[in-house]
Amino acid sequence: MEEVLFEKGIKHTAHGLNFYMTYFDDIAKVLPREAYCFIVGGWVRDRLLGEPVGFYIDVDLMVTCDPKEVGKKLAEKIGGSYFEFEKKSLFLRRSTVTTVVLKVPPYKYRFDFAQIKGKNVERALIEDLLSRDYTANAMAVSIDDVLSIGAKQTIIYDPAHGVEDLESGLLRPVSLKNLEEDPVRILRGFRLAVEKRLNLTEDFYQFVEKKGHILRKASPERITLELFKILKNNNSYRVLQDLYNHGVLQVLFPDTARWKDVKDQGEHHLYPLEEHVFKVLETLEKVILERDRYLPAELLQDFGKMEVHGEFSDVELLKLSALFHDIAKPHTFEIRNGKVTFYNHDSLGADIVKRYGRSYRWGEEATDFVSKLVREHLRPFYLRESLSKGQLTDRGRANFWKECGHIAPYLFLHAIADAVGSGDSEGEIEKLLQTIHDLVEFKREKLSKLPVKPLLDGKEIMELVGIGPGPEVGRIKRALEEAQIEGRVKTKEEAIDFVLSLKQ
Repeated sequence: MEEVLFEKGIKHTAHGLNFYMTYFDDIAKVLPREAYCFIVGGWVRDRLLGEPVGFYIDVDLMVTCDPKEVGKKLAEKIGGSYFEFEKKSLFLRRSTVTTVVLKVPPYKYRFDFAQIKGKNVERALIEDLLSRDYTANAMAVSIDDVLSIGAKQTIIYDPAHGVEDLESGLLRPVSLKNLEEDPVRILRGFRLAVEKRLNLTEDFYQFVEKKGHILRKASPERITLELFKILKNNNSYRVLQDLYNHGVLQVLFPDTARWKDVKDQGEHHLYPLEEHVFKVLETLEKVILERDRYLPAELLQDFGKMEVHGEFSDVELLKLSALFHDIAKPHTFEIRNGKVTFYNHDSLGADIVKRYGRSYRWGEEATDFVSKLVREHLRPFYLRESLSKGQLTDRGRANFWKECGHIAPYLFLHAIADAVGSGDSEGEIEKLLQTIHDLVEFKREKLSKLPVKPLLDGKEIMELVGIGPGPEVGRIKRALEEAQIEGRVKTKEEAIDFVLSLKQ
């Protein structure tokens, strides 16, 4: 068997403690006595790179026994949740994958088990590793070696020369055929190159240029999973810009292909559209990290707590809205009275986002959230203009909180990034921050003291005015709400007088 290893690749040795974690002891205990288990892929790669473990720990394992049996026993032993799913593809070797998820806040562990099939274990392992995406992910260590703390000669199986590529700072495809068999690996390559500070090889870029269109054949769910993993990175703007520069973003989201057509965004923008989008994203990622500097604690108490597809949150959705906030500008470009305009690009953009969300199965809640942010992304700027002119009323402030309260912190953070990404002056950015402060103070000092609902309901209004159900009842009710917000109506008696006055 040694000859096969050296014929197709190499073995390295390292100290087992480099790869150890305490839950590997639990995995070893639930394995059948005769079974072999190998830790493969990202966990091995990241330990060799010296990457910090972080709060989200994802480990892939290959076993010679039934992965379902191992997964169920491990979930029971450590108190985790168990899942299993079948991957359907002609090319996949690991069709059945079982997953154990354990949440120990702030840590979240995920262990994926698949089966090695073949009488010769090492040969089967080597064949599996050579079927993977990148050489950096095509390495494995035996769990037995990792647990033998005194064993300094832990073997790293490396048939694709991943260690050599890592030492050279390269992210190299194991083979271009492997990428073609699973197109989502293209997205993963762009992501890993930025995350791990590696350089993709020239043959990868040539392949993407020639065959990037095959991503259209990949499953929407897997594309979304990889997209959200990209967005989870603090430098996701770099990955997304790389995807755009190499035509991949345009394959997935065809409307982005027209960004290049908008060179002039008018007097309020310093940069062409395609440059603006990535400047907004880059700035937003910095603003998110420094959000306490811009927004008070009461607005941020739920920030990052929405659960999206199990491992993501509203933070990724905020970045997604930034990517698409001007998606409809090429569709709405006009020159009116000598000025560049994009009327209704916000509402049309929201509709485009909904279409993408449904196509890529983001989920109804996530799709609505991103769409709403795109639809309302100009709102803080309109309010800035009103405040600067002394025209912002309590009614306008209250309407903002009524209509956008649930997304207000996200709108504020996005607006700050949008202002910077548009090339706004320091004075304009300061006015925007003052507007945000004004709205927050209004919510804190006045909004909480206003009536939550109209002092009269629809039935009472109909009896007072002597009309039946219809649009007129809604109009009167809205007028009463506004009068309450503005402080002109404070009691039920005043509400009755106000409604009767509308009848006159």
